[in-house]
Amino acid sequence: MVVILHTKPLLPSIILGTKIEGFIILVLITFWTALVAIVSDTRHGLATDSSGSIANGNLYYFSWAGLATGVALLTSFLRSKFGFDLGGELRSRAERLQQWVWAGMLGLVQMGSSARLFDNHCGQQTGLGEAEIGTITFCRRCQLGIVIGIFTAIFSVAIVGFKLGVSRNGKLPWLFTAEIVLSGMIAGGQAGSVGFLTGQEGPAAPLNNLYYSTWGALAVGLVLVGSCVENWSTAKSSLRDGEEGVSLT
Repeated sequence: MVVILHTKPLLPSIILGTKIEGFIILVLITFWTALVAIVSDTRHGLATDSSGSIANGNLYYFSWAGLATGVALLTSFLRSKFGFDLGGELRSRAERLQQWVWAGMLGLVQMGSSARLFDNHCGQQTGLGEAEIGTITFCRRCQLGIVIGIFTAIFSVAIVGFKLGVSRNGKLPWLFTAEIVLSGMIAGGQAGSVGFLTGQEGPAAPLNNLYYSTWGALAVGLVLVGSCVENWSTAKSSLRDGEEGVSLT
């Protein structure tokens, strides 16, 4: 419907750029979020089978593509209607803020996916056949994914909160040290979890949400560590050369 409005000379002003369009976008995002959760659930057997492996690639990937499109539409609407550039704010507000936001989102997906697989295959009432019940190794690795995802999300949210505070209240001298330590812990924890979660008998051995979120969190963690090390090296060189004004946060 909205696409058709773009082809008419007078109708776009009725919906486009108004609160009605914003409401439509929010409804679409809600539907796509629910769809992703449903098709990814092994109990329904839609996009994934009982082992968690992707059984219907079109349904799985296009569901995620629809959600990503909805988020892109919301970002564009906020920029055109209110002049708020979400991507630009994340890039300009503070160093590495965007990467920390991604780390937090991936941690939440990792935690939620691990918890769902644990509930579906390791709970008291899974509704699956005996052959589909998770082994002790599988269940313990699901618990590992839950723990790693929780800590990744908590660390990321804490850093994002402090970084947003820095932009308003000045600099926090210890924030860069905290970034180095926490990003190192995330990268190290995710590196270890990759072996356990995606290996044999791991809940992320098949391609699923947990597989992608685990590898994605590791990649973001490594990017954060690399950025921190690069900033530290630059600051050290600047201090050696007697320069001032080097920002680490």
